[in-house]
Amino acid sequence: MNFTLRLREKSPLILDGAMGTELDRRGISIKLPLWSAGALLKNPEIVKHIHMDYIRAGADIITTDTFRTNSRTFLKAGLSKKDAFSATIKAVSIAKSAVESVKPDRKIWIAGSISPLEDCYQPKLSPDYDTALIEHRENAMWLAEAGVDFILIETMNTLHEALAASKASIETKLPVITSFILNNNLNIFNGTELFIAYSELNNLGIQGFSINCTQHSIISQAIDKYHHKITLPIAAYANAGIYDKEFGWKDDPAFTPGSYADIVSSWISKGVKIVGGCCGTTPEHIKKISSKTKSPV
Repeated sequence: MNFTLRLREKSPLILDGAMGTELDRRGISIKLPLWSAGALLKNPEIVKHIHMDYIRAGADIITTDTFRTNSRTFLKAGLSKKDAFSATIKAVSIAKSAVESVKPDRKIWIAGSISPLEDCYQPKLSPDYDTALIEHRENAMWLAEAGVDFILIETMNTLHEALAASKASIETKLPVITSFILNNNLNIFNGTELFIAYSELNNLGIQGFSINCTQHSIISQAIDKYHHKITLPIAAYANAGIYDKEFGWKDDPAFTPGSYADIVSSWISKGVKIVGGCCGTTPEHIKKISSKTKSPV
């Protein structure tokens, strides 16, 4: 069975949780510009263990540690395009190795992560469409070459870059899910109406539409508003806290694994197909989500 066919089945799929903040929680540096990609160079075994922990927690999908393995980011870090390519291939290999090590009794899908080329919280920095298309085409080709099951375009903050990344990814012939970060008005972070983005991407030919890196309350409101209008499979994975421009990441103490599992259950009841966690979430969050829908490994 391919991933597109699995999306048509009734039962939901459990996505994994955070990589970057989980590395930080385990004492690994996630400094910019490389963010979690730095661990591929210095602590690849920790990346593998995080994947394994999410699989054991019940995740059906693990996301490659490729959020920041694009050439643009690696050049900012004083590295090369060749280094970026090697890191991408390595990240996918690590994810596959994690699956082989756990040997779960179910299919595990590997999502190839693609992120905005610039800061997720600064949409004004997003390059123009043509530049984004060229750069994301490279990212998508590398992921396809490495053997991911589908491409997960995450945390998009502008429609034009999401369209460029989606077009580039569709060219690989792999299934594509495109995900946006939202503001408090339920719009894409740069102000574009979410349903406009959905309509254009649906016409382009993606296989799933998603919201991530956003507070759970905002995601819940967006699902309530749009789930009857969206015909594509929907994915949703929230942050476990808030990003503060001055102080950085701030955990929300009220966001417990159990409380989040209850929230996710309400999303599933409204037809959301893929659920998981974004920044600040841990294997324990995924375990609680999984326990509400199936028996963990």
